Amino acid sequence: MKLVMVGISHKTAPVELRERLAVSERTSGELLAQLRRMASVAEGVILSTCNRVELYVVTPGDGAGTEALLEVFRHRAELTTPVLPHVYRWEDGEAIRHLFRVAAGLDSMVVGEHEILAQVKQAYHAALAAGHTGKLSNVLFQRSLYVGKLVRTHTLLSRGALSVGSVAVSLAGKIFGDLRQSHVMILGAGKIAEMTARHLLSQKVRSVLVANRTYERACALARELGGQAVRFDQAFHEMRMADIVICSTAAPHPIITRTQVESVMRDRRGRSLFVIDIAVPRDVEPAVHGVDNVYLYNIDDLQAIAAENLARRSSEVTKAERLIADHAELFLEWYRAWQSGAEHSLPLQSPSSFLPLRLASLAQGQEPRMPSPSEEHAGSAAREGRGTPPPILPRSLRSLNPPPRGRS
Repeated sequence: MKLVMVGISHKTAPVELRERLAVSERTSGELLAQLRRMASVAEGVILSTCNRVELYVVTPGDGAGTEALLEVFRHRAELTTPVLPHVYRWEDGEAIRHLFRVAAGLDSMVVGEHEILAQVKQAYHAALAAGHTGKLSNVLFQRSLYVGKLVRTHTLLSRGALSVGSVAVSLAGKIFGDLRQSHVMILGAGKIAEMTARHLLSQKVRSVLVANRTYERACALARELGGQAVRFDQAFHEMRMADIVICSTAAPHPIITRTQVESVMRDRRGRSLFVIDIAVPRDVEPAVHGVDNVYLYNIDDLQAIAAENLARRSSEVTKAERLIADHAELFLEWYRAWQSGAEHSLPLQSPSSFLPLRLASLAQGQEPRMPSPSEEHAGSAAREGRGTPPPILPRSLRSLNPPPRGRS
């Protein structure tokens, strides 16, 4: 048996394709069950986020499982243009290292972001609960979660790292300047929407409206944020007063059309409206961008900011890559032993995993030592409260002047 992974991400495919291939939590179990019926797939986990769709499976070494995975992408894309040029495939050691990099946030649009670790955990637990995991996938994903935490604890990678939601808020701040006079509407009350709202609160925005198809959920989030809940069917009426609209629902199709926005803009008397769509599939029709005085940005537009943030953390990325390489090699040794039937215990850490502590010990004339459990967690606690440098606005946006607000 061998480990195989196929996927697409923001690095290989535009959002138009990613949204076609996205797999909801509800359908991931059905898709894995289908894969196990149509091919010799013994174990499987599907990781589907706004920036990637990846299938990890354990298959025989005859290639049949890999072809089945590729067929899934062909079928789900439903496109006349080829999808396979956008798909990457890793096997064995390369698949192990890739998953460790994903869990650590090194393969994210915003390098070092925290959400991906929770998403990997959620994907694994969903497959586990549905009975689609086994010995290899259980050990692999549990180890990936450990490595992801380890990287964040023993490097400064997350210092200045921003979630997709906070990058979106920073973009709004660069455009409007002081957000304290801004009226904000959030469509969607899921996790990303909630995180975005909390970043907005830190900027002391004037008001926050929360609209969600489940009104009770909108009310709960609005209470937490000190905002106001809006029934979903009233969202477009309330949008007439908003400066910034942030969309992050789980709808499978656009919920905001050009016709609806044109109707909203007729009542705004020329005031600009900024719409940040961080949902995949997208919540807003691309044609909305053509409406006068409307500025629409989707999740791919945030990548320019993320790329500049990456340059600030290049030295920490090098340290993180070293940690991942060490642990990937350890896991590969275990994996090969498992394949041959001579499975052995998997060490919790590699000898070079705690280089900073070993160097500190040597500098004091002491023998190098491994950290205690309390020391393993001390790094992250000590780094709490550090300032987060704001992202740099892409050059194409730096010349934008704040739009007129139209109110005193």
